[in-house]
Amino acid sequence: MKKIYYMLLLAVVSLAMNSCSDWDSPYYIDDLVGSWESEFGQDFYGTYDIRGYDVVRYDFYSNHTGRYTYYSAYGLDYVDFDWDTHGNHLNIRYYDGDYESLYYGFDDLGYLILSTDYYFHQYTAYRPSSPYYYSTGKEMVGANGGRKLAPGKDTGEVTGKETGEVKVKSVSRAIKARVTDGE
Repeated sequence: MKKIYYMLLLAVVSLAMNSCSDWDSPYYIDDLVGSWESEFGQDFYGTYDIRGYDVVRYDFYSNHTGRYTYYSAYGLDYVDFDWDTHGNHLNIRYYDGDYESLYYGFDDLGYLILSTDYYFHQYTAYRPSSPYYYSTGKEMVGANGGRKLAPGKDTGEVTGKETGEVKVKSVSRAIKARVTDGE
């Protein structure tokens, strides 16, 4: 009887110690560290490319700091930030006072997926990027650009009006949303 009691006590202590861990993410920090450039978005209507001055870039450093690079009215600009993860949450504290709490994950091609909702109904996908240059835009490649999206996500073809352009707006610094008629 004492043997069963000690085994049960050991199991409970082991479970308690594992659940108190600070790191409970399904990903390793090394997966997030690096440079990421926005490439496309997904919403209820399908996918759309993010091009030109709407492209943003995140540089995540292993010391939990980083840099957000974007185009402003004055040209290329940046804001530094601190970041941490808890589970599938990415928390970013920008040095200009803004704060974002996002859900993150990776698709089958290694793209970083950032979303404001747990189910990733609307998200922005970031491709791995070189830390030594900033690309000013990308060419549109077909309907989905040959991309394989995250499991369970809609892969419906979406194009803009007759020109094939899709206008986007910022939901947050990390998330770009399609501008629909009436906005």
